[in-house]
Amino acid sequence: MKSLSKYTLLIISLLILGGASCSSRGSGETRISLSTAARNTLVVAFDDEFGTVMFDQDPLTSDTSHWNVNGKAPEQVYHRSRSIDEKPKDSNGEYPVSRAYWIYLVLDHDLVAGKNYLIESPYGSVSFIFNPKQMICESIKVNQVSYLPSSRVRYANLGVYMGDGGSIRFSEPPPYQVLRASDHHPVYSGTAEYRGDDTSVSPDRVSSGEYVYRLDLSEVPQGGPYLVYLEGAGISPPFFISNEKVGEIASTYARFLYHQRCGMVLQQPYSEFERDACHTQVRDTREPWSASGKIRATGSQPLIEVTGGYHDAGDFDRRPFHAIIPILMLGYYEAFPSHFSDGQYDIAESGNTLPDLLDEALWGLLLWENLQILDPLDAHYGAVRAGTETSGHPEYGKVDSGTDAMVYGTWEATGEVTAFACGMMAQAARLLSTFDGFSQRSIELYQRAQLAWQALPVFYDDMREKPTGAVMYAALQMALATRVLEPEKESAIRESEDLFISLAHDLLVSDGYWPQQYRPGNSMAKIQTVHFSSFLLMRESFDEQLRQQLSEIVIRQAEKGGYMGFDLSIPFYPQGATKAYGWGAATAQGRYGDPIAFAYRLSEDEQKRSDYLSMLSQLADYALGLNPLGQSYVTGLGTNQVNSPLHLDSYTAKEEGLGNIPGLLIYGPSEGRSNADYQRVISDTLYPEWEQLPLQRRWADGWSLVNNNEFTVWETSVWNLCLYGVLYDGSFDSP
Repeated sequence: MKSLSKYTLLIISLLILGGASCSSRGSGETRISLSTAARNTLVVAFDDEFGTVMFDQDPLTSDTSHWNVNGKAPEQVYHRSRSIDEKPKDSNGEYPVSRAYWIYLVLDHDLVAGKNYLIESPYGSVSFIFNPKQMICESIKVNQVSYLPSSRVRYANLGVYMGDGGSIRFSEPPPYQVLRASDHHPVYSGTAEYRGDDTSVSPDRVSSGEYVYRLDLSEVPQGGPYLVYLEGAGISPPFFISNEKVGEIASTYARFLYHQRCGMVLQQPYSEFERDACHTQVRDTREPWSASGKIRATGSQPLIEVTGGYHDAGDFDRRPFHAIIPILMLGYYEAFPSHFSDGQYDIAESGNTLPDLLDEALWGLLLWENLQILDPLDAHYGAVRAGTETSGHPEYGKVDSGTDAMVYGTWEATGEVTAFACGMMAQAARLLSTFDGFSQRSIELYQRAQLAWQALPVFYDDMREKPTGAVMYAALQMALATRVLEPEKESAIRESEDLFISLAHDLLVSDGYWPQQYRPGNSMAKIQTVHFSSFLLMRESFDEQLRQQLSEIVIRQAEKGGYMGFDLSIPFYPQGATKAYGWGAATAQGRYGDPIAFAYRLSEDEQKRSDYLSMLSQLADYALGLNPLGQSYVTGLGTNQVNSPLHLDSYTAKEEGLGNIPGLLIYGPSEGRSNADYQRVISDTLYPEWEQLPLQRRWADGWSLVNNNEFTVWETSVWNLCLYGVLYDGSFDSP
């Protein structure tokens, strides 16, 4: 017996908690699932089972004459719908989609605990005894995994949204309780706080479509699982307040990056998602870089071994943008070293004495090592090719990373990638020099960094003439690495320091020029905090005035909410995005938290540090369910998970009975949508229609809707990994 994928997860959680779900097969063999939206509103949900169930009456046009509750028509009937799953394209070129419907039955009375209800409709009948402590209320949104115990700000949200019925504002803010899931014992009681009207629909406002209420959880004791209980209406999904659970979130994000590794065998005991090494040989095509270009490699170009880096999105290219991945991990490790340890993520390198995050950074860096040109006779000796690409995208459902047979080639070496690679090699060399047993690896990386540094003049006549963030980062890391590994080279150190000082003044103090600017939260800006954070962390600075200026810039960005200008003191939801609500903007809270994380690190004021930590914690809650849809946008985490991400390896894993690979962070909602037929297959399932929906509700579950359900390791995944790297400090729950 098939069932609604999303609601099955909710049903399972209720069964675990000792409750029961209400479901029935009707004349159309439809399975009905129930929840509530408010004390007087039942929500009836069912789907068309990939089109195999036909409805005599279109669910979206049903009205009070089609529904009966205990022999009486409801006062109002409202509707919404979206896809909940999608299969690969079939042999006829069709995209099989399962569409779900949510019907809101507004009664003339509040639901009564212990009373028997019979719902009758053209879609089936269902009978149940109403128990508000065992029925999900979809209007309550929580972090479905765990809140951070040390955060001073923790909350759930209450917001009713009934599709074409809109939202409702309560006559009085309703009371609520927090219950222990095991026995429904109350551990906290409160009254909802009305936050305001967020119902407007506009491309200029990232709204929820709700009248939003906040349910304070800051006094709830550490522990769990808990449920938020809205008196007389229903319960939330379960959640914890637990350091260990926060650590599990951090590990899940990190292990997803591990599963995206290119060129490596995945096998037990480090992964149940086993596959062979992939894409280890590419053609050295050196095609001029183009963000929208492809590479048609032939058999005439030489083959080179290229291991390292990560698969991106639903395909297997490794692009120049990926340079930020190891740089972020190196920068966050350097800023928060006590948060990371060996064995933390249970990866193949665990046990080698290096913290696992450093091991992961080194895997990301390995790509650029293997793309470095090491032929002394080559005109670009020491430079670094800008990544690998092929002629098109592999087809979803046909191949995965282990079976992809497309031929990949290289992009030509560029000054920007060479500079970024130089900086990350130098930074890694310096960090590794402090670990026993890694001195030789440190020296090798430093030598590679020197080669890349010496290659830069091929691309820049004068590295001061047109300053770039990549060269600024390289200059800083070369100065710091040379200080540690060749301190006698005083003139070389001073030359690199002077170049960094000059570029930092031009690009940071004087604000540079687009895109060579510091705009934290904007992934297209060429300067991120990690490109200069090592300078801020120095015990003895080579320019104390500049360090103070740059620290103030970071703190100013943290206080104003970065590029997005998001004020966490007054949000309806902690989405972090207020503009540029494009692909990936909805769920990349790590990007918006980045300046806050470093302000937290730099501040010596305990009150400010507490404020910053609470801000980071709120941002982290969003992708795990504290959002208007009550949706976890991360596979493997939360009650109401994504079902159909655009991820070829996850599809293979699902076919093998393993489910989606955990830790995949999809793009989530976005403002615009594509007019491509294969994408509208999914976006057209939304009702109310896309353009009528608030921005945070423009999402449907189906792999072919790329702007909703794809991801990139560099825009979304690694940022939230780093965010949780800050939140989880290695501590354990108090006994």
